[in-house]
This record gives sequence, C-alpha cells and structure tokens, in this order.
Amino acid sequence: MQYSTAVLGRGTVARLQVRAHAPILTIGRDTYTRAHLADVECFNFVAAARLSVAIRALKVKDTRDLYQHAEPEQLALPGIGAICLAVLGACFERAKVGTLDDWVERTRQKNEPVTTFATIKTQIARTTTTSTRTPRRRRGTP
Repeated sequence: MQYSTAVLGRGTVARLQVRAHAPILTIGRDTYTRAHLADVECFNFVAAARLSVAIRALKVKDTRDLYQHAEPEQLALPGIGAICLAVLGACFERAKVGTLDDWVERTRQKNEPVTTFATIKTQIARTTTTSTRTPRRRRGTP
C-alpha cells in the first residue's frame, strides 16, 4: 500500500509502515504479521491481538507445541471467542501443523459429540461459578 506523506504526514506514514510489518500475534517463538494472516485469508486483527495475550499465559514454545499440547478449554477465557479460534485455525494452517477441526478432535473423548467453542465456554462457566444471588421474595408473601 502506498501512503501519501503529503496527506498523512511523515510521522503517520512511518507509524503505519512499522505497524504493517510488526507482529500482531505471537505464539511462543512464532510471530504472525498482518501479511502472514492475510495470506491465509484471515483479517481479524483485533481477535489476533486478543489471542496473543491469552496464549502468552499458556507458555507454549511455538504453534506446533500449542497444537500438540494445549486444549480448547484452556482458551475458554473472557474476551476469547469463536473469532479468536478462527484466527488460531489460520495460524495452524499457515504453520502447516493441522486444522482447527483436527485440534479439537484430538482432545475429545471417544463417541463424545462435537461442541462449539461457545458451548465449551458455557459449560466451563457453569462448573466454575457459583450463584451468589439470593432469591427474591414475591410481593404479598410472608
């Protein structure tokens, strides 16, 4: 892309050029730029940035290590949704380690039905949270 310094200014053009080549997603020692993700038709850069923060906590070596040792439940965090998982699938594809389906399939028990990531998050939320809400009395009841 050509940036117009006359319209945008030199400083803005410099920042945009740096940003275009800077990693947006880091999985261990693997880094992915906007161009890398665009190569596999992934344009969800905000989701990629969120995913990068979540994956940092997993302390994986690289994309292959994440694919082989992590489970979808480990990414069932607030702010991480199906779009972030789609970005992860694009990274798997770019790194040629497998597909998102294969990754999820590997972690399922035999004869267990396939569930969506939203369902996984809901199930985890149900098992890890307890209700602190006390039932309200209806009007007119003692």
